[in-house]
Amino acid sequence: MTSENFDNHTIFDRLNSLKEILENEEVKEKIDLEKLSYFQTVFSYINQRVKLTIPDLIQQTELDSLSTELDAGISQINSFLGNTNAGHLTNATNNFIAAINRIKNFPIPVAKADFNFSRKIAEFEKIAKSKYKSLEKEKDELQAELTNFKTDLTTKETEIQRLIKLIEGKETEIQNLNSTFQTDFNNIKSEHNQNFENDKKTYRAEIDKSKEQFKKEIDELKNSIDTDTSTLISKLETKLSEAKKLVNLIGNVGITGNYQNIANSHKKSANFWRVTAIVFMSIFSILLVWTIIDLSSEGFNWTKSLIRLIAAAALSYPATYAARESSKHRKLETINRNAELELASINPFIEGLSDDKKQIIKEKLVEKYFGNNRNNDFLDTKEEGLSIPAFEKILSAISKLKG
Repeated sequence: MTSENFDNHTIFDRLNSLKEILENEEVKEKIDLEKLSYFQTVFSYINQRVKLTIPDLIQQTELDSLSTELDAGISQINSFLGNTNAGHLTNATNNFIAAINRIKNFPIPVAKADFNFSRKIAEFEKIAKSKYKSLEKEKDELQAELTNFKTDLTTKETEIQRLIKLIEGKETEIQNLNSTFQTDFNNIKSEHNQNFENDKKTYRAEIDKSKEQFKKEIDELKNSIDTDTSTLISKLETKLSEAKKLVNLIGNVGITGNYQNIANSHKKSANFWRVTAIVFMSIFSILLVWTIIDLSSEGFNWTKSLIRLIAAAALSYPATYAARESSKHRKLETINRNAELELASINPFIEGLSDDKKQIIKEKLVEKYFGNNRNNDFLDTKEEGLSIPAFEKILSAISKLKG
């Protein structure tokens, strides 16, 4: 290892750090004298051995190992200063022992040993005096704190005695108040019980009286309700009978009203077809009369007469159809009006009969008026209009008149 590398090695920084820590006042106060002296001796020994080491004969790894052990020991001392755990000092001691074992193997000149035990003793005495002063200072501080504590304790004791006397006075006062309260409470309780018994008797009498009165009123109300209920039931039965009659009347009006409407409709249709038939028949008659009158004239024209007769014959068919439709609607009008009159008069007619007979008669009327299709029987009746034979007879009559 070269001298330059040796001079720049971190071992010297570690030694300086250890020296600064051991000279710190906090370290001197917290670490006991034996440990502190040991650490000082370790520093002096290692520092002297490093200074005497021959750089050319030592290996880089040996210095690195020594530096590592010193750094670990310094870290343990710093940890102790942080939490005052004695285990850190033990670990630091072990690290320094390992460092001593390593530095023993460093090559040094035999004649250069300058370790001075007298100076070491003087330094130990100096450290001991410093430690003693620190202990004296700590003792004075503890003495002052103890004096203050005694003074405060005396003050607190005086205050406690005063509070005890005050509590004793309050206790006597509370006992007196309790006795007075108990006496007043017993008096009030006795008076309240007496008043309660009196009020109880009064209320019982009033309740019994009210009970009898309520019972009497309830009986009267019950009798009144029974009487009113009987009257009300009788009235309701009367109204029910009237309602039944009214319902029957409304039903009859509804049924007969429909028949009346149908009859009126057929009446209008019959009148319409009657007017239509009269119109066609009038035209037919006019044509016939015109043809007959034309027969007696000098300039008789068979062609015109034939056309008139054909036109008259053609008009006979709608006239016949209109007359037949008018007759049909007239018959339907008559049937519906008869049904209306019969249905409207059936209830007054059977009013005096029993309900069973009324029901039998109504069942027969149902068979008569509903679902028997008797109103359409006349539709099968055929009426003849002006037929071809009738038309030939008319032509024959006209020829005879011409001859």
